[in-house]
Amino acid sequence: MANIGINLVEVDGRATPSIQGAATSVAGFIVRTKRGVPGKVRMVTNFSEFLEHFGGFMPSAAAHDNYFGAYAIKGFFDNGGAIAHVTRVFGTGVAATATSTDGDENDGPLTVTAGYRGQADPGAWGNKISVDIVYRAAGQPDVAASFDITVKYDGRQVEFWDHLPPGPGAVAKVNDEFSGSKYITIAFDPAVNGGVLVGESLTLGSGAQDSPDADALEDLCIAALGLYDTIDIQLLACPDCTTVDFAVAGTDYCALRGDCIFVTDAGDVDVSGAQAFTPTLRGNNIYGAVYWPYIRVNDPIGTSRWVPATGHVLGVMARTERERGVWKAPAGVAARVQGALDVRHHISDPAHTTLVKGSGVNAVRFISGQGIVVDSARTLSTNSLWQFINVRLLFNFVKSSLKNGLRWVVYEPNDEVLWNKVKHNAVTPFLMSLWRRGAFGPGSPEDVFSVKCDGENNPSNNVQAGILNVEVYFYPSRPAETFIITVGQQEGGPTASEG
Repeated sequence: MANIGINLVEVDGRATPSIQGAATSVAGFIVRTKRGVPGKVRMVTNFSEFLEHFGGFMPSAAAHDNYFGAYAIKGFFDNGGAIAHVTRVFGTGVAATATSTDGDENDGPLTVTAGYRGQADPGAWGNKISVDIVYRAAGQPDVAASFDITVKYDGRQVEFWDHLPPGPGAVAKVNDEFSGSKYITIAFDPAVNGGVLVGESLTLGSGAQDSPDADALEDLCIAALGLYDTIDIQLLACPDCTTVDFAVAGTDYCALRGDCIFVTDAGDVDVSGAQAFTPTLRGNNIYGAVYWPYIRVNDPIGTSRWVPATGHVLGVMARTERERGVWKAPAGVAARVQGALDVRHHISDPAHTTLVKGSGVNAVRFISGQGIVVDSARTLSTNSLWQFINVRLLFNFVKSSLKNGLRWVVYEPNDEVLWNKVKHNAVTPFLMSLWRRGAFGPGSPEDVFSVKCDGENNPSNNVQAGILNVEVYFYPSRPAETFIITVGQQEGGPTASEG
């Protein structure tokens, strides 16, 4: 009941929801790592989180099995990346394990396996895990049996689980998917020796890394693409697999999504090899970009190491977006590669021009006075409308923003009121904000973008079928890739004339 006098009632407003900008530089990485639950994608926001889920640096096992994952992720975060979704490429391997005894070397009720939050985590890394078990038998009527587990990794204590009840209670606690162990999973069988444990130390063993050949590695990486179907990423890379067939699969995957660009490396080859990498990739390939050559970085398990630049490049893209906007090409003197000590191959300006314009390969170069920078920003497309990476990223951004920001339109009455809201209250203000920030080419708003949502593109038969069309066109900002400076002589100097 309303009171006499003024009553204040809060209701939902009728204002048209504004369109918020979509994310622009969230990266996806398909990598070879020391550890990690296969088939899972983990979001990490710093390198420490990556180490927790996927372990540290690893030496090369074979020419096709270089374990570049940790170097790529560190390069991403060092260069300005903020969010990465990472999945581990893993074939056939074994998780390290150990089984308790009954005190007489017979198998006991407890099996410990290398794992993470209830899931087995295969690989040789688990062979460095040991556990110390302390068992307390039931005493007084109100004192139940329990046991403690101290988990050590490489001799250092990393976890302690105390007063675990033998049986399902211990399993539920240690294997919990949210708060369980980050190093082990356990299985407990009370039927073995009555579930009685003895105090002992166990060292996990038989953990084995997988060892796929080059073809199998390529197949594993292609299969991993589908793990990102429901994950919002805008950049995707796989530094451990740089085959042409995988590049085709990666760019096709991003084209199917329509909101992501695939960034790959031409491999550890010379300039001729880089040029030979792209012929089958070029054409209407507007969702892919290739970089070259390898860069040298500090190696925590050695001195230095040559690695693909893709992880660092994705970090540069993220930094450029944050500092200048997604419409700024991620190249030039501002695109310095942090952590790069050298480039594998140094090329001249003419060779760089041929590489970029002739083959669509972007170069990471040492520029005197500037350091090591990303010096080009082209897609694999031969169409001049789509040859620049920033144009592709800007369109991805606009499409995703409109898709997410206009969801409220679905099932609204399809009439002129809705058309005007979409055009004037939602889409046009969003594009105006981009124009003010420099996302479009030179000109007034009327010159560089247009929005159409009226009776002409929404005839009665469309309305009857439940279809609403809005058409958005804009002229994107393009980089000054080629800068021409003209220097010449002119007539000058003092002149003399008769008085």
